[in-house]
Amino acid sequence: MLAGMSSAGCSPLGPSSTEVALPNAAISVENFSGALKVKGVAFYSFSVADGGTSYLSLLSLKEAGADSDVLVTIGLGVPRGTACLATNVLSVKATGSLQLTGTTGPGVHCAVIFDPGNLTKDATFSLNIARPK
Repeated sequence: MLAGMSSAGCSPLGPSSTEVALPNAAISVENFSGALKVKGVAFYSFSVADGGTSYLSLLSLKEAGADSDVLVTIGLGVPRGTACLATNVLSVKATGSLQLTGTTGPGVHCAVIFDPGNLTKDATFSLNIARPK
């Protein structure tokens, strides 16, 4: 699992971290929350019926229950076995704003979050995925 993440983390192909406004297209928003260990990874698979643009927003990151402002990496990609092969990645802080965009065609995709080594304690996170319906 980490081999796929290592390669994703080494090739940051994501856009800049400028704020993005959602278009007026039909979208679905899902929340992906969980635990993130120091140097750990977590991912969530989701399906897209019609192609379009998907967006990720890191809403919160808490180390040992306290708000954290460290950089973690988020990404969009496709599931491969027990990992998410991310094609768009970006290092972000938890701001709640739209941070990463990527084109997602019909099919199964994944959102991933991983710690490149910045966390000092295990963390919890909340990430929103806005995607075409």
